[in-house]
Amino acid sequence: MKLRFRIITIFLSLSFLNLEAREALAGGYAIPHQTARGVGLSNAMTAGVNDPSAVYYNPAALSEVDGNRVLVSGHYINVVSSVENSGREADNKQDDNFFPTLFANYHIPDTDFTIGIGSYAPFGLATSYEDAFVRFATGKAELQTLYVTPALSWHPSKYVSLGAGLSFVHASVFLSRSACFASVPGGCGLEGKIRLNDETNAFTYNLGVLFKPNDRVKIGFSYRARVDLRFDSASVKFSALGSSKTSADIKPIPLPPVVNMGVFWQVTPSWGLEFVYEFIRWSEFKHLKATFSPAIAQGGGALVVPGLTLPQDWKDTSVLRLGTFYRIGQNLELRGGITLDETPIPSRTLNPAIPGADLLTLNAGLGYQWGKFTIDLGYMAVFYKSRKVSNPELEGTPATGIPFLGAPGKDKYETFNNFVSLTLGYRF
Repeated sequence: MKLRFRIITIFLSLSFLNLEAREALAGGYAIPHQTARGVGLSNAMTAGVNDPSAVYYNPAALSEVDGNRVLVSGHYINVVSSVENSGREADNKQDDNFFPTLFANYHIPDTDFTIGIGSYAPFGLATSYEDAFVRFATGKAELQTLYVTPALSWHPSKYVSLGAGLSFVHASVFLSRSACFASVPGGCGLEGKIRLNDETNAFTYNLGVLFKPNDRVKIGFSYRARVDLRFDSASVKFSALGSSKTSADIKPIPLPPVVNMGVFWQVTPSWGLEFVYEFIRWSEFKHLKATFSPAIAQGGGALVVPGLTLPQDWKDTSVLRLGTFYRIGQNLELRGGITLDETPIPSRTLNPAIPGADLLTLNAGLGYQWGKFTIDLGYMAVFYKSRKVSNPELEGTPATGIPFLGAPGKDKYETFNNFVSLTLGYRF
């Protein structure tokens, strides 16, 4: 057994070095679903999670995993999003996204402790536009994150479990957009383009508690702490009257704290369901600000750009999740779920880079067990509410820092996502 665990550990370590977390758009820039079972159950797994993905969903539940297991998942997200203004339409070209996840657990013999480890991407973003009329709002925006989290669960009695995890976070960012410095009737007389990119590392933690008042009910709580992504040495390329390069200190971009509370009910030996309330403190994302060092100066000092500030003023959000499953025999499990999620982005700062809206998800999935192997498949349809807003980012009102020129009239945002996940598991 010790040899097997060492082999698993080596395998995980090598995988972490090669995993690249692909980005995709979800509520805000969150990607809450990390396994196919999670997708099928609409992520209602705070109390009822029973596999190594408890490292992410609720580390206290690692004690509930049957045996020592490894899960490897692949997730595909198809994004269909567009913004329309005065008869013109721009489509997001970054419509296909993929990211992998990996989880494992090990019960320490003759103790009440279980350890786990996971590699996953709970936040990310990818949008890209080639259409000219949105270029002053956004060109391309990418945020990639990769969490590597060892976790520990303690099961002192049959009624309660406690858990915690420490995460190493690697992140990268790329932003590009055009700027207008001198408008003329019908267009822009002096146009520039700015591109920023950087990478950073950070640490954070998550905590979990699981109560089991009886054999049919579980009550779970989890907390994932905030991460500040400090891109303080970003590379900047700028062109207007000429080409310039400099560096930028970007004010920390928050990955917000998340609180989950779930109640799981084993209605019958074959049928179970869970309700989850999730609270995300998006209000910590006030603005996106970059200070150039040194300031960009072109045209013999005729154009000086000290930095960039874009207001965000996001709000806290609540998410309601309901997931259910039904077991047919010993090997097959059918799943379904629904989610109601409100957007954190107010109309006054809505931007094509993150075309968020209130959303509804419909989820379905199935799992099959064959000996020590398991295979899970999950699908989620994400229906975003259409939004019509008048937004300064496309209207031509100067933002703090660099002014942007856009198209007059109301902007209409429409988005739909397909989310498909496949998970393979093995029990040692």
